[in-house]
Amino acid sequence: MKLGGAIRARYDLRFNDAGSDGGRRTSSHLSFDTLLLTADYDSSVLFGAAQYRFYGGSFIYGHANGYDNYPGEVSFPVYAYVGAKLNDKQKVTVGVQSVPFDDRWWGSAFFNSLGFVYGLEEVYNAGVTFSHKDSALGVDLGYFPTTAPNAFGISDDSARFSVNIVKGDSYVPDGSRNAERNMFVGRVQYQLASSDHRSLTLSGSAWLSTIHNFDTGGNGYRRSYALSLKAESGPWHAKLLAARQVINPRNEGRSDLITVGDYDSSYNIAARGNMAFGEMGRTVDTGHLPFNLNLYANYARFMKDGSGFRDTERLTLGAFWSDKATGRFRVWSDLMIGRNDPYVGAGQFLSGAGQGGDGKMKASLIILMGYYF
Repeated sequence: MKLGGAIRARYDLRFNDAGSDGGRRTSSHLSFDTLLLTADYDSSVLFGAAQYRFYGGSFIYGHANGYDNYPGEVSFPVYAYVGAKLNDKQKVTVGVQSVPFDDRWWGSAFFNSLGFVYGLEEVYNAGVTFSHKDSALGVDLGYFPTTAPNAFGISDDSARFSVNIVKGDSYVPDGSRNAERNMFVGRVQYQLASSDHRSLTLSGSAWLSTIHNFDTGGNGYRRSYALSLKAESGPWHAKLLAARQVINPRNEGRSDLITVGDYDSSYNIAARGNMAFGEMGRTVDTGHLPFNLNLYANYARFMKDGSGFRDTERLTLGAFWSDKATGRFRVWSDLMIGRNDPYVGAGQFLSGAGQGGDGKMKASLIILMGYYF
């Protein structure tokens, strides 16, 4: 059993922010980010892990947004699961765990890619999975009857880490009230080539589920598919991914939008579209310097089916730093340039990933500084 965690601070430089009068301005913020606590257990047969996070006390959770603004005001579990190793190739896991849809992290950026915005990347839900891994082939099958629970915050249904389909808050225009149930998710990964310093991996994933609408009592569906190719060669890595997402929520109002939520807030996404993602990066030899350095650049675009909808896109240029002595000090620095991106630029959050925002390029720099123990 290992107990640990991290405490992190963040610095945000927002080039396209808005002032109290609504005028455009550049703003900068240095604040507390999160305290996270973890527990990990492993043995020859049983294993398990859990993580819980505490947010609040930052400019994001300020008085202007209805918070009392103290650390821990918003908190939620990320994952909590136990499992058994059936043999050296197969295992079963039960609990709130990573949904096996492509890799858990598509790229290297701290804020993930647009896959996270659309509820496809780094999602943790409650269910059971079966995994088989051998030298070249990996197969993961999962059934998730429900999402991770809504925890502590002031939103109606969005105090959670993963982007889930939720009951939207009253401030979301054309917001919907849904929940995702009975998720069947599968992933197959095959190493096309492998050596000591090189690998090439092909992945295919599918996600089928039921979408329940609380206003009508009816059920719709979600159908998502992804295909990716990942290469590693010495210090270099690269990845290409294409995905298709179709959600039919059968809402009382518009069904070309659906409301999702995370981090205690909710927003709309387009219900149908195609995702493209690519990343390239490398590890830099820093010689006798006391830190490790990884550089990366990635681009993602969600091309929406809706008539008149503006596509959402993001370019990230980033670096990850960690100390060589312990690996406990970690810094992510990401420059994000986005269009109709809910996380980049003022006025884009509620509808940027839905029908689109103002269609203008916006930029922000975020630096996350953490000590892991």
